[in-house]
Amino acid sequence: MNDTPESTGIPLRLADRIFLAAHTGEQRLASRVDPGLLALGCAGGLLGELILDEEITVTPTVRASGLGRCPDYLSWVVLREIREEGGHELRTWLEYLAQSAAQKVRARLTITDVLHEVPVSAGWRGSPASAWRLAAPGPQAPAEDLERLFTEPDPANGRNGMITAPEALVEITFALLARETGVVRQLLPRQVARQGEHRMESWEPRIPGPLRTVVNEVAAAREQSAMTPRY
Repeated sequence: MNDTPESTGIPLRLADRIFLAAHTGEQRLASRVDPGLLALGCAGGLLGELILDEEITVTPTVRASGLGRCPDYLSWVVLREIREEGGHELRTWLEYLAQSAAQKVRARLTITDVLHEVPVSAGWRGSPASAWRLAAPGPQAPAEDLERLFTEPDPANGRNGMITAPEALVEITFALLARETGVVRQLLPRQVARQGEHRMESWEPRIPGPLRTVVNEVAAAREQSAMTPRY
């Protein structure tokens, strides 16, 4: 799977993939999904990154467990917060991180030269505004990856038992979070999405418990938000 945009040699992180797959447009990015769902997806992605890096555990509270060798500054900042405020449940961290996760992931993508900021006129309001575009023209790799994940040979090799290969876990967690945030439904043709759903049903029980908890909590937070009356 191609996880590196044309504009940079730095591999995309899990939350980066969620952010990019959730957006469309070359000259100016526009979200395919509700901002609240994007926020949950990015927050879940940031927590998933630290689980995949073996920097945090969920037992069931979230605690730091690694050596702090995060590959980027944003991951290190989130880990530092967890170290300072350890013992909270994963839902608490998900809701807390969702308050600014999308903006922070977007900033990380800007720093790594995946996105470029584009000044735009705010019209009669009188103050400048900003938008973002991909640094290099062309399709977004995470969107293409998602379709290949559902149509090419199964990265879990069709075997029974737990899935442990690191690359497969990243791809599968990305797909599951994309499903729970509505990206799969918005992005892929119905036939491909249906095929992907069959695979995800097989994968989900076989990924490590902490990653499964992240996916389940994102789904629960989405459902709770959808059921909460808005006045």
